[in-house]
Amino acid sequence: MRIAVISDTHDILREEVLGQIRMADAVIHAGDVSSPALVNQIKSNLRNGAGFYPVRGNADGDWAEKIPETLELTHGQARIFVVHNRKKAVIPDGCDIVISGHTHRFQEEVIGGQLWLNPGSCGRRRFRQEVSMAVLHIEGQTRRVEKIIIESPGQSQRAGKSDALGAVADPGSREERTNPLDLSSGELLCLIKGILAGMKRGRTIAQIAGEMQLEDSFVEEICRIYVTHPGVSPNGILDKLEVNRKIGA
Repeated sequence: MRIAVISDTHDILREEVLGQIRMADAVIHAGDVSSPALVNQIKSNLRNGAGFYPVRGNADGDWAEKIPETLELTHGQARIFVVHNRKKAVIPDGCDIVISGHTHRFQEEVIGGQLWLNPGSCGRRRFRQEVSMAVLHIEGQTRRVEKIIIESPGQSQRAGKSDALGAVADPGSREERTNPLDLSSGELLCLIKGILAGMKRGRTIAQIAGEMQLEDSFVEEICRIYVTHPGVSPNGILDKLEVNRKIGA
């Protein structure tokens, strides 16, 4: 059995992912789908007889209230438990495979005889993390994970614009662009303040990212924290980012 395992699409479904979905016997989505339109797109690309099994993520809105927060599935001889954020769930006894998302980082490990799998994010890139998914192969009691990298850091390119310090990056040169994860806390705070200033002027995420020579995903993350935490200060946003950097979220 071939199971396509995806997560954190955030309303983006790449053609490479659709190609894997079309070949799968089942598709598991570990949350943060972000829209009913994407659900319909996945369903329309399923092969005949293939099942689709999504769970609700923290970024899924009211539209997803009928999507369960957890799922227990059986495929072949494998019992599978699916949840978006594994830290917020009680893992049931007897399951063979635990599938989760949320961190946007690929992870495959065996803990106490259980296979724990996070396919990473196959939606918008977050910071400089790779864009990935997984294919889970189940044959009898044999389970094999195939990691699929959709886009590696440094693969996509964009025309050069002025960075936060005023220097002009070479067109298409990704390595010269500002990487927030390499900055000090003080420098990161300045970036956050600049992003919020742009947001208050009505600039779009793409415009802010281009002007400050940042990844769209980083700007989007700052804006999301600001919008979902009313009254949060730049220092409060910095604290949340620092925690994420420490725990790898």
